[in-house]
Amino acid sequence: MKNSLKLLCCSLIIGCSSTDEDLKNRNVNSVYKKAISLMKAKEYTDAASEFKNIEMLFPYSSKATDGQILAAYCYFLASSYMDAIREIKVFLRYHPSNKLVPYAMYLKAMCLYMQVASVGRDSKVALDAKHDFVELVNRFPESKYYEDSLKKIVILDDIIAAHEMTIGRYYQKNKSALAAIGRYTFVATNLLHTGYADEAFYRIAECCYFLGLKKEAENAIASLKNLYPSSRWTKKAKFLTRK
Repeated sequence: MKNSLKLLCCSLIIGCSSTDEDLKNRNVNSVYKKAISLMKAKEYTDAASEFKNIEMLFPYSSKATDGQILAAYCYFLASSYMDAIREIKVFLRYHPSNKLVPYAMYLKAMCLYMQVASVGRDSKVALDAKHDFVELVNRFPESKYYEDSLKKIVILDDIIAAHEMTIGRYYQKNKSALAAIGRYTFVATNLLHTGYADEAFYRIAECCYFLGLKKEAENAIASLKNLYPSSRWTKKAKFLTRK
């Protein structure tokens, strides 16, 4: 990771591993080598602080930009995801054309991905992670992070769909059919490629019948049959019309 672009000194400096006086007597290479050594020793938080020392003391050196990204990476390895994201946001703000931008975007998305909550909880982090991966694949289709980003998007879509279905079932169970339909419709409209879309159409039909919306229920069943003719939910839908 080498780049000669100048880096604006970041004002949010944390956890320096040495005193300012000691640091002034060191050159950029010694700080960089120590940071690398700490990273190899898996002292990730200390390594991140040392990389940030490069930003503070040698902002115009060729290693300053590298240091910022490596600090973010060390925070990532330490599971300090918010610290990593903060570093990446500063980097992207001041270096939008840097060759490390695809990697920075991927690392930011991975920080969010690692925080995705289990099914049934708030899906905001999953949605944010998906947004970042989608932005990366759209902006940098030739990036070496492209294929893995696509895989992560698929996984996140399943997680988001599962979340929406869980909330929809809860609403339906508590006879809040309209609220349930809203959740199911989101899956049926935006997440057709997931393993939950066929159930979503079935549940929409159930809720519509419950509300006396026969035509809307029949439309949902028709879509279910057309898109998923072999689904167990399609077979199950046959019994809905007999109720």
